[in-house]
Amino acid sequence: MKINLNLQSLNNWGTGICLFGNKLIEYLNRNTHYELHGCFNFVRDIKPNDLNRFCFPVKYSKIPSKLVYSRAINNALPFYYHRMMGNNARINLFFTYKIPRVRYSGITVCTIHDLIPLKVVQESKQIEINYKNDITFAINHSDYLITVSEASKKDIISAFNYPENKITVIPNGVDFNFFNKAICPSSLSGIRAKYGLPKKFILYFGNIRKHKNVDRLIKAYSLLSDEIRNEVSLVITQGNDGLRELVKELDLEHQIYFTTFIDEEDIPSIYKLASIMVFISLYEGFGLPIIEAMAAGTPVITSNISSMPEIAGMAAILVNPLQLEEIAEAMKLLIQDDDLRAKMIALGFDNAKKYSWNNAGEKLVSLCSELLNQKL
Repeated sequence: MKINLNLQSLNNWGTGICLFGNKLIEYLNRNTHYELHGCFNFVRDIKPNDLNRFCFPVKYSKIPSKLVYSRAINNALPFYYHRMMGNNARINLFFTYKIPRVRYSGITVCTIHDLIPLKVVQESKQIEINYKNDITFAINHSDYLITVSEASKKDIISAFNYPENKITVIPNGVDFNFFNKAICPSSLSGIRAKYGLPKKFILYFGNIRKHKNVDRLIKAYSLLSDEIRNEVSLVITQGNDGLRELVKELDLEHQIYFTTFIDEEDIPSIYKLASIMVFISLYEGFGLPIIEAMAAGTPVITSNISSMPEIAGMAAILVNPLQLEEIAEAMKLLIQDDDLRAKMIALGFDNAKKYSWNNAGEKLVSLCSELLNQKL
């Protein structure tokens, strides 16, 4: 059975969409029941050789992605996806909501990880406009959808009235062994020096988007006593000018640190060096840092809204992300209560193990088999 796998988003390293797609393709590639074919439209910075890592034929179309993905196209272009890609497969599988503005035959499956631009305020109105444009086309041309949490599934049904029985939840995975591996003290000391990390710290790991709520984390940290803040710093990955100005206004420049970009191989060490990982986003489709930190053995504080309670389960302290005092109290509790810390670490290990890429791959294989069988 042939499956066309769209690879357009799978070289955008550092994104959740890229990780999700690459990991699931790895699993699909082990299944001998499927004949996989990759599909990619011309992008100036990506050459055909960049796609040689895939162990199946890849069609690198000369039709530019700028043309077929253009938001100026409201109605599908008058040719079919399988003809552009040279392969009439039974399933066209996308790991994102951005799909070519063409016609489709067979079964088209798109992935909507979250509805962030529709649920929370964005850095600019154009982000919301572009997202609505892309996702509306995808919704109208998809026979089935994949999403990464039950929370996202409910949001999609509510926002688009999409049939519930045509949405499959395939959660993200975590490479438990990568994050849980033992790291010697000298290596950890080297990572601490490399990024200029303090001796003891609370960590925020993620990008600096408005919905990540990092400004409230800083304000909540400021409510901790001088004694606690002098003992335990706050580390934020990268940061921006607005957050640095807020830190300056609160006179916390000697207690809050902003890192440079974290190299991928150093991420487990960053988690392990942290006393707590705080992830109090206002909305998430999943929230990968939650299970990454748990796998590394770092206790987690996260939000009690959106997908985060679903992903964290009983293995994190849940807080209202709008309540500064509640966030500060949770940090204080985990810093001072060693028994609670040990309990949350143990629960975190068990929770993270549930989210393996093998489990995710099995769900995708099951979906593909179901779709192929019902069309026979």
